[in-house]
Amino acid sequence: MEPISRIDSTSNQLFFRGVNATALAKDFDYESVVHLLIHGSLPSANQRYEIKDRMIAFRNLYSKEMDSIQSLANNLDILKEQNSLEMEDALLAFVSLSAVVAATSFTESKGLAKVRANPNLGHAANILWMTSGNEPSYQDVSDFQSCLILHMDDPDNPSLAALTKVLDEGGTISQSLSLAFTEHVNVMHHGAGTEAMEMFIEIKDLDDINNYLKHRIRSGNKIFGMGHRIYRGFDPRADMLKEMLKRRAINTDNNWLIQIIDEVAREGSALLAELKGIQTYPNVDLFNAATYSTFGFPPEFNTTLFALSRVAGWSAHILESQTNE
Repeated sequence: MEPISRIDSTSNQLFFRGVNATALAKDFDYESVVHLLIHGSLPSANQRYEIKDRMIAFRNLYSKEMDSIQSLANNLDILKEQNSLEMEDALLAFVSLSAVVAATSFTESKGLAKVRANPNLGHAANILWMTSGNEPSYQDVSDFQSCLILHMDDPDNPSLAALTKVLDEGGTISQSLSLAFTEHVNVMHHGAGTEAMEMFIEIKDLDDINNYLKHRIRSGNKIFGMGHRIYRGFDPRADMLKEMLKRRAINTDNNWLIQIIDEVAREGSALLAELKGIQTYPNVDLFNAATYSTFGFPPEFNTTLFALSRVAGWSAHILESQTNE
């Protein structure tokens, strides 16, 4: 079976189970790609309906004690035992419930009325429904689940390394997921998208972006969203999000982001080459929080949204580790 994810540095492309990740993000729904990560193949029509229905049903396991993804991870072993769940079902429940928990926490943080999960909506559509109280458009659902799919897994990242370490040492699924999430929210890892968006907001009213970026570099600060440890060119996920952002932001209040990000990419790359002697290209963090903002999500929610993607990859890795024992 193909690896859950891999990056081909020659073609500069990301693959999930041997299938190009950007192609998956364009053509498939979230549930289908979850099936691919877990089982190694895309689902038949019946299998797609089955996994969608299972994930919808697992939303009913939600309780108010699940007040964060971290607490959900901490107590997943107990949830599995109490409901007599097989490992795959327990992990699908984690994926499904993480979205419900995150959406509920989001509305509470905004002082909004709680919106119950909609059993008629799939995973991505339900997140948009629960965070807004409005049934999302077809285009919003399509774009949003494309974002979620692009972030599902990465073959070499800190949260996966943490998860794998716990599993290798004989830890439980709760322990592995808990540590993976703790590592995930580190600002230098998947918190970088939030930092990038806050950087854009600082830049918005400046006349000289070059001096701002130069000062960041000389002060030892990062230009968030630039450079990647594996990709040797433009991160393909970033390329897709760039086009999505332009389409969604044009002629809206988010239009300013397009020019700012283009300038940061251009000037940042030139300055890093000049001052650090390194060649860099935009990575996914340059665009993810900005793109999510077009759905109405604030920068600080970006790391959580990233987690709602990555829980699928974590789950697939746990199941694979159990199979290989």
